[in-house]
Amino acid sequence: MSTRRTTRADVARALWLLGLEPPVDERQLTVAWRGRVARTHPDLHIESDRRSEAATLLTTALNDARRVVAEWIDSGRDWPAPDGGTVPRPRPERPEPEAPAEPEVCRHTGLRRGDLVRSWPYDGEPVEVRRTEVEIGAGVWVVFEDGGAERAERVRLAVYSCPVCGQCAGPEREQYRIRPCPDCLADLGRLERRPAEARRIRSAIEARSEAGRATAQGLDAEDLEQRAVDRRRWARRLRDAGDEDLHAALLSAFGRAFERWAAEPTRADGGAQRS
Repeated sequence: MSTRRTTRADVARALWLLGLEPPVDERQLTVAWRGRVARTHPDLHIESDRRSEAATLLTTALNDARRVVAEWIDSGRDWPAPDGGTVPRPRPERPEPEAPAEPEVCRHTGLRRGDLVRSWPYDGEPVEVRRTEVEIGAGVWVVFEDGGAERAERVRLAVYSCPVCGQCAGPEREQYRIRPCPDCLADLGRLERRPAEARRIRSAIEARSEAGRATAQGLDAEDLEQRAVDRRRWARRLRDAGDEDLHAALLSAFGRAFERWAAEPTRADGGAQRS
């Protein structure tokens, strides 16, 4: 990797490649990079060696552009403008104090309102999640729409299929919510904080896909079984990927799954058909 100082021209080119206009913050950078990589990653063009090679070069360029812009953000320097001038950094505004908002997705459990879950011993009918609550000294509680509640460690997600790893859960239904499983949500957070964990996460996805296949067979759900088989095949193809390509492929898969889930209704009766 070159150790030369990043120039304004480097930054201008990186911004153009990512489709960004200055000033840019870290969140905007991440969103733009994910969107571009999701469309250009080599895994999406495996049917053509020529297109796959071109996609590999573009993905590498996008990764380098992300690094250049991230370094510029950290440097505190003014941004280069398209007309050759500069774009001053905005002065930070003092935020108005706000009451803490309840997150849509609970960071402790990976659950959100409308999810279907089962409580220990996990053999009853699923109930719908209303919210989660953190009780000091007593951990996290999951509150149900029927008025009941249970400790989070005694609650398991039900009636779903994960589009990243293929993990799934019954009981048998005509409809299954297509949503990232709690393990994949946790792995997404780890991957964003510690990219070096990409290989461990890839292995974990492959293991979960095998478990999902076995569960789907028990449910006699051929569509869910096929999803798990497809995800295992995808994870195995990534065994020999380079570090940057592996990291990008995993983030792209996690990001697409999360965005799809976030766009769906939050109530269980709006769940997706088997697909």
